[in-house]
Amino acid sequence: MRIRLARDRIPASRDAFATRAHFIDHRTHTPPHPASARLHTCLLAVDVVAFSALRRDEVVQLELRRAMYATLQRALAMTCIPWQACHAEDRGDGILVVLPPEIPGYLLLDPLAHHLGALLRKWNLYRSELARLRMRIAVTAGSVRWDEYGVSGRVVIELFRLLEAPAFKEAIDLAGSDLGLLAGERLFEDVACSGPYIEQERYRAVQVACKETKAVGWLWLSQSGAPVA
Repeated sequence: MRIRLARDRIPASRDAFATRAHFIDHRTHTPPHPASARLHTCLLAVDVVAFSALRRDEVVQLELRRAMYATLQRALAMTCIPWQACHAEDRGDGILVVLPPEIPGYLLLDPLAHHLGALLRKWNLYRSELARLRMRIAVTAGSVRWDEYGVSGRVVIELFRLLEAPAFKEAIDLAGSDLGLLAGERLFEDVACSGPYIEQERYRAVQVACKETKAVGWLWLSQSGAPVA
């Protein structure tokens, strides 16, 4: 997916200028210079719950993909995160999104969760269970490396371990929530210690054990939906 640059939405600072140059290089599929190829930023990964369920044929899956993109893009806009300035990689039933480094991490917790939860609640209000859009989202922060194929790094692996953690999947299924968000421990603690940006009582610690990864994530669930039988 090619990334367009939203010049009028990124703060005109020295760091932002460097970010613009970086995304321009990536947009034209030219690898950044090795000295600037490692960038510390926030990331999120989205997955549609039960996307490949047998009852969902390709027509339903296509509609859910469209709804996933439209809902995420609108939620990011509501959270003051410019989609046009992000790097996005399609994952079939999900998306990997790398934010510009000047975007503060706290936006990926309560602000994004509440906006996304509200949009999902509206989408699902008059739709059947077959067309119901439920999403898992993992968020974290760390350093990524760039090449002509996209981004890589330990933090990307960590992000998808959070997203695919069995405990995360079980929690959202048992709650029947439209949305589950799992934050990496470092990002959550940084936000929690920096000010009253989040309702900490809405989060609970979850043990993440997925492949080689053993970690702690902080889980937020929307209050919409009914438990799955």
